[in-house]
Amino acid sequence: MIDKSNINITPDSQDDLCLNDLYNTTVQEYVEIIRDLVGEQRVARVKDIAELRGVTRSSVSTALNNLRDLGLIEHEHYGYVSLTDDGRRLGEILTQRHSVILRFLHDILGLELDSADEEACKLEHSMGPEALRALVRCVGTVEGCPRCGPHRMNDGL
Repeated sequence: MIDKSNINITPDSQDDLCLNDLYNTTVQEYVEIIRDLVGEQRVARVKDIAELRGVTRSSVSTALNNLRDLGLIEHEHYGYVSLTDDGRRLGEILTQRHSVILRFLHDILGLELDSADEEACKLEHSMGPEALRALVRCVGTVEGCPRCGPHRMNDGL
């Protein structure tokens, strides 16, 4: 689950949020899994990635070769997988995209947190730059409003 409290999306960071449009959904999902595994277990292994993706180790190896060619990971055969600076940056962007979408769905539209999180996982990979910029502006406007800001969002407005 994403900790919403430590994500601050500013107008200056909005363009960075669209960088993930350079990578397909599968690449993005692998980066997220590696990021999460390293965050939770300090290492990412092929077998753990395969288990989380529900695919074979062979499929993971093929995907990792692609990620390495894209400059997103470092991986030696039979070794741990780590994100490069570019991979970590993509992971941060995906976290931010997820967070702003989650805040919109949960805090503004009032969806249950689990449902909002599930929908945010889908939308973070497919939302285009124009829609994302508009969503960031919307969330920022609502959160900054003294009448309907964060302290009032879930008060049945």
